[in-house]
Amino acid sequence: MREASAINKSLSALEHVVVTACDKKRDHVPYRNSTLTAFLKNTIGGNCKTILCANIWPESSHIEETISTLRFASRMKQVENVPHVNESMDQKLLLKKYEREIRDLKQELSMHDTLT
Repeated sequence: MREASAINKSLSALEHVVVTACDKKRDHVPYRNSTLTAFLKNTIGGNCKTILCANIWPESSHIEETISTLRFASRMKQVENVPHVNESMDQKLLLKKYEREIRDLKQELSMHDTLT
């Protein structure tokens, strides 16, 4: 019973996060409300391509669960993700890049100082 309660609480928090993520007027999405939503943060409106598999049951005795699942899937379709390629650079290359950028900025600053 405790496990079922914890699962329902997590699913409720997940639904709340999905509804909040779909609302353009809200700035804050409560990902920290459950471990499940914290774990799924990048897949719900983050930097991921997300696929949802909704399992439904074709019998009339399970119609309420099927309708609930389809409503959740419909809300989940409204979440917009903006995936982009993550770049990882070698630390030495990154250091050289930043040193070059600092050198260029110092040169630009010295040119600015000589003009004024």
